[in-house]
Amino acid sequence: MPLLTTLSAALALNTRTPEITRIELERTLRFLCQPAWEGRLTLAPGERKTAEFLIEELKQIGLKPGNGSSYIHEFDITVNQRPTANNALRLRLADGREVRLELGKDFTPVVGTKPMSLVSAPIVFVGYGLNQEGWNDYDKVNVKDKFVLAFRGVPQGKPNVTNGAKAQWAKQAGARGILFIGPVAEGRQELPVPTRGQGIPTGLELVVAGLHRDWFDDLTGMSYVQARAMAAPASQELKAEARLVTEMEPNRGRGLNVIGILPGNDPKLREEVIVIGAHYDHLGFGEVGSRTGNELIHPGADDNATGVAGVLALAEHFKMTGSNRRTMVFQLYSGEEVGLVGAAAWVRDNANWIQRTSAMINMDMIGRLRDENLTAFCTSSSTEWDAILDGIKVQGVRINKVPAVASNSDHAPFARAQVPVVFFHTGLTPEYHTENDTIETINFDGMLRVLDVARQTIEAVDRRDTRMSWNPQASFGQRGGQARRVRVGFMPDMGNTTGPGVLLQGTTPGSPAEKAGLKAGDRVLQIGTREIKSMDDLQAALAEARPGQKLTVIVLRGQERMTVEITPEASPAGN
Repeated sequence: MPLLTTLSAALALNTRTPEITRIELERTLRFLCQPAWEGRLTLAPGERKTAEFLIEELKQIGLKPGNGSSYIHEFDITVNQRPTANNALRLRLADGREVRLELGKDFTPVVGTKPMSLVSAPIVFVGYGLNQEGWNDYDKVNVKDKFVLAFRGVPQGKPNVTNGAKAQWAKQAGARGILFIGPVAEGRQELPVPTRGQGIPTGLELVVAGLHRDWFDDLTGMSYVQARAMAAPASQELKAEARLVTEMEPNRGRGLNVIGILPGNDPKLREEVIVIGAHYDHLGFGEVGSRTGNELIHPGADDNATGVAGVLALAEHFKMTGSNRRTMVFQLYSGEEVGLVGAAAWVRDNANWIQRTSAMINMDMIGRLRDENLTAFCTSSSTEWDAILDGIKVQGVRINKVPAVASNSDHAPFARAQVPVVFFHTGLTPEYHTENDTIETINFDGMLRVLDVARQTIEAVDRRDTRMSWNPQASFGQRGGQARRVRVGFMPDMGNTTGPGVLLQGTTPGSPAEKAGLKAGDRVLQIGTREIKSMDDLQAALAEARPGQKLTVIVLRGQERMTVEITPEASPAGN
């Protein structure tokens, strides 16, 4: 048995109890958010480690495998890009030595590089590769038909400049290729990760790779540490050359859902199913969906280690009480962050289960309960949800019912299959989809109260003598989590559906919305010519926005209508 699962099992011994405790929730979160799992990106090694841990947990609880003899349900998925075998880099160093570099260790191609185009050319060092007013690293050097060697990132204190912008300046100066060298900053990844946000525009037709800092001294005859510390390292032609060919391909593979089954105890009702689900994947090193674009591990404590911990805790509770009349299927999905792919695949592949499913309960981001507000989305999916939720009383929790069936989490594929769904969520935060979504931010006491609500909801569904009914008049919203081209920084209170416009519970620090002076309590009434009456209107307005093009936004602050201008930024993820 692998060390990881041995440790998991050891920690689990003699601690099983029907009562859900903070200790077990925190234990799960610490496993899921550990640095060794690198943010649990789908298809990355961290996803496999997480799935292994979750399988062992379901075995320890005593659930049956969800797929015959296996707890795994596999599905096809594509996540970003990956280098092919057709990548090679040879360097002639400043002292005349020639070396062949190792792919993945010494260098890596970047997204947008010109594929299968071999370029051999001298190298010119251009500092940080900036070419803007008051800062021109291309002065006094000729880079035409050459490789430029440029630090990633910017000098301390300067606004961030993307690899894409640097590539455009290099192209305008006549370069044929770029070698981006070193991390963006200390503590970051040595080599660029294969995402659009760290890539270059494909139309530039440049051959581009990231290079490990260890090669800087041999290429330039300078010290990397000293040169990097300079505010403006001098550009210079080098006695070095590069011979580079690159190619990327779609990163296709098999994602892993983890499924466990608790058979029902009622002879008549055990054929009916209640699904309790949450996704376990996250953003890796910010490789998909990051709101900061920083290539740091995004631990995903609230999103969605909290939901996973909740599913495991509820599975243990119902296994130990043995009270379930219906069969309960506990599901932990991968592929959520790249389009709900795992949940959609399970629904597609298991029509026989879907036909018997009375309800699906989804938990996504349940660890940041504030002001007692818990949002229950999708209540229009069944006319019975209102009565069920109105009957749940948990001290310190106010359930805000939202009828719309938003398509922003794993309940959506079930709803499209006409399964009644409810989605519990404690709201967006400044840490959402950033490297700061850590265990230290979690409100464990609030999380316990949320799980009490979820437990009572499941029990209420299970107590019914008849199956939950699908409401054909269910109100479907738009895809709330879809990728956008811009970053604005609104943090809407998605649980607040009363009053005009969309209520903001805050803005993202450093975002265009914060810079424009917006704050918690403001209501967005209009963006451009579009009136904002709902989250769908807000999503549509932002989907139409373009980076750098000002938006006129009308907000209500107290009783005062205000007009502000916001200039959206390009999404850090390149979307």
